[in-house]
Amino acid sequence: MYRIKSILLVALMLFSTLGCEYGEYDRIPSAAVRIEFGNAVMWSVYGVAAYPDHREFIKNENKPKGFTYVANSYTGYGGVMLLCDPTNTVRAFDMSCPVERSYAIRVHFDDEDLLLRCNECGSTYDATTGSPLSGPAMEQRYFLQPYAVYFNPMGGVLVTR
Repeated sequence: MYRIKSILLVALMLFSTLGCEYGEYDRIPSAAVRIEFGNAVMWSVYGVAAYPDHREFIKNENKPKGFTYVANSYTGYGGVMLLCDPTNTVRAFDMSCPVERSYAIRVHFDDEDLLLRCNECGSTYDATTGSPLSGPAMEQRYFLQPYAVYFNPMGGVLVTR
């Protein structure tokens, strides 16, 4: 009986360490996020419709041009990357590279490889999950900070933390 318990305990420990997907999502400072698209027309102009559509939102740089930010609009630490992934699911990530941890060093969407890339450290990230694909981010398991995207039945969209 003791031998069976020992074997089960070892097996449990082995599965728990091999089965864990670990990584760090909170490498950048916490910052408020609130981007509101009040109606379907606003979403059709400034939102994303299909893969590989993407758009950058950086309030203090007035990006995207013409988007109306209000007093309670916030775009995270380094800005917000809004994109459609290959399944046409809308995703949002903070643009600050988690390796560099600077609001001014941002990831961008690589139109050729269809992923997110930091030109400073060379890390690449999956556009669907924000998970690291290569570079120092992959070595350290640093993920992009994800944000929630909520669709209102009346046609509005809210991106928030």
